Amino acid sequence: MNAVPIVRVVGAVIVRDGSVLAARRNPERSAGGLWEFPGGKVEPGETPEQALVRELDEELSVKVAVGELVDRSLSTVGERTIELGCYVATLTGAEPTVSTDHDAMQWIPLAELDQWDWAPGDVPIIPGLPQRIRDLRDHESEAQ
Repeated sequence: MNAVPIVRVVGAVIVRDGSVLAARRNPERSAGGLWEFPGGKVEPGETPEQALVRELDEELSVKVAVGELVDRSLSTVGERTIELGCYVATLTGAEPTVSTDHDAMQWIPLAELDQWDWAPGDVPIIPGLPQRIRDLRDHESEAQ
């Protein structure tokens, strides 16, 4: 029996004014028309944080500072297992205006995340994300 290949993927949870940035995958791509946190595959030799910085630069032409891991999940998509690590990321320059892999971008209020059609790899993270973001903010404010 063959082992199911695991694809390591990272996503950016970019928070602004109680909303997170989501991107809708181009129709011709796998999971086309579904929403995801922007990011991509971790290449050999990269840390997840390095991969996220590279992917956001390539896809959205933005610079980010990568913070804490928000969540990690496994999901099966076709014949593969996707390991998605989502990290808080902060834009260090301009907001994205175009994407190579997406046909739309939207700031989605944390309270409305479960009302959108998410790509299968992102689905497991959605239910607990608002609370995790609140917990991280509380932790940051206590540390100051």
